[in-house]
Amino acid sequence: MSKVKIKATWFEGTEPSEIGVYLVAIRHLSGFGSYDYLYWDGKCWLNKTTSDIVGWSPISDMLTQLDAGWPTGDLETDIEFEKYKKQHGGKCDDDFIEVE
Repeated sequence: MSKVKIKATWFEGTEPSEIGVYLVAIRHLSGFGSYDYLYWDGKCWLNKTTSDIVGWSPISDMLTQLDAGWPTGDLETDIEFEKYKKQHGGKCDDDFIEVE
C-alpha cells in the first residue's frame, strides 16, 4: 500500500480548547518521534508515557480528507441502516448526528 499525504494543521505550545481525540506528535526520551492518537479530557492528555507531546492536530481535519470505504463484513448492516434511515426520513429521537 502506498503512502498518502494528509495535511495536518499542527498546534504547538498550546492545549486544545475542546475535549476529544487528537492526532499528536510525540518526542520520546530516546529522541525517537512518532504519531499517536490521544484523548484530551479538557485538562490533560490521557496517556501513560513520560514522552513529550510536541504538537497536536484535530482528528476531524484529517477525517474530512479520507474516504476509506467500509469493512465488507459489515456492509449488510450498513445497507440495513440506510434502508431504515430512508424509511424514517432520517428523523428519529435516537438518530446519530454528526457535527463538523
